[in-house]
Amino acid sequence: MIYITDYIENYDLEQNIIGNNLSSFLDTNVNFLEVEVLMVWHFHANKESLKKFPNVKSIIRYGVGFDNIDIEYCKSKSIKVFNNPDYGVDEVSDTALAMIMSLSRCTESYNNQSKQLVIRPNKNKPWQENTNKRSKRLKEMSLGILGVGRIGSALALKMKNIVGEIHFFDPGVVSGYEKVLSATRHTSLKNLLKTSDILSIHAPLTKSTKGLVDENFINNMKDDSILINTARGGILKSHLCLYDGIVSGKLSGIGLDVLPDEPPKLDPEDKLLSLWLENNEEYHGRIIINPHTAYYSEDSYIEMRRKAATYALNALGNNQFINRII
Repeated sequence: MIYITDYIENYDLEQNIIGNNLSSFLDTNVNFLEVEVLMVWHFHANKESLKKFPNVKSIIRYGVGFDNIDIEYCKSKSIKVFNNPDYGVDEVSDTALAMIMSLSRCTESYNNQSKQLVIRPNKNKPWQENTNKRSKRLKEMSLGILGVGRIGSALALKMKNIVGEIHFFDPGVVSGYEKVLSATRHTSLKNLLKTSDILSIHAPLTKSTKGLVDENFINNMKDDSILINTARGGILKSHLCLYDGIVSGKLSGIGLDVLPDEPPKLDPEDKLLSLWLENNEEYHGRIIINPHTAYYSEDSYIEMRRKAATYALNALGNNQFINRII
């Protein structure tokens, strides 16, 4: 039996693919001894929670990230783990592109400024004279990409006719991949940071990337640069280093789809969130925070669920091979 652990309340789509071998956390009288495959959204699959499913053989993660799954424990129990990495490639890369465009061309700042000019006209600067010095010519800028998997590569290809240069750092990709992207490859993260006017993060959350974006990371970036993170919130050590970066001028703009803790708490001591919430003309439009929704479009949501259901059905028959984590 295949069991949906959480989040999906109406699983007609999954059932159309899987058939009667499917049950859910909303169902009553489920025989957990019969469950062999788990379909997981937010559910934390670890030693304690998996006691309920003693015969599980495979876990299918609905999304890309799998930090809510105890990989080492699953490995010790010979439980196969699969993720679903390619359903939202366009959506996430498009969101990163949109954030880059907004922060470099000041569209959100200008939109707010236009509202104020209509409400309170300025005789000295009535309309088009209200230019923003932070507005940049993208053809004179370099885009750095940290991680060129599916999403990072998609962003590189979309941006190649917009920015002047594309650089990347990813020790996991094969030699020569820079030719595929027509990009400059860096052998150290520090060199990437020093050459990038815009840095977009597309790395997975691992032991080596957890807390990677810290004070030292920000200090090694170019002055007046833009930082985008649509990958994993845990890559950011804290909000404070971003706050320090933007008030010091090291960062011109920040675009985040993910945060270390979600949802964030309204805390006066969180200087970054406080600055984001304030109606401060100097910083308005320079900090963009989305509620971890870059993956979503109606098309991608359906694609994700269809693929996860297909993988689960294959796993039930021991015929799932792609996208295996362990």
